[in-house]
Amino acid sequence: MTSTQAQFDTSADYLKSISKDICADNGCTEEEHVCESYAYIDLGGIVQDVCASDYWRGSPALIAAIPMPFDGSGEELVKAVEEDIFG
Repeated sequence: MTSTQAQFDTSADYLKSISKDICADNGCTEEEHVCESYAYIDLGGIVQDVCASDYWRGSPALIAAIPMPFDGSGEELVKAVEEDIFG
């Protein structure tokens, strides 16, 4: 496993953990998520922020906006970040 993959695995675990809190705070149910929150992650797998959309809007940085809740693996997070950044 590369250090980048390990970072994505760590970030995926973190996002799964905070997704529960975000959903609880927003009154989400199993059937409907009303979070409207995003995690902002760079190509190295580092979570830059959660829920600060205005800060990253228009930024030249290669930052992916991943919708919350997130309940995937590190590999799924890599794919989501690459898809968001590169299309």
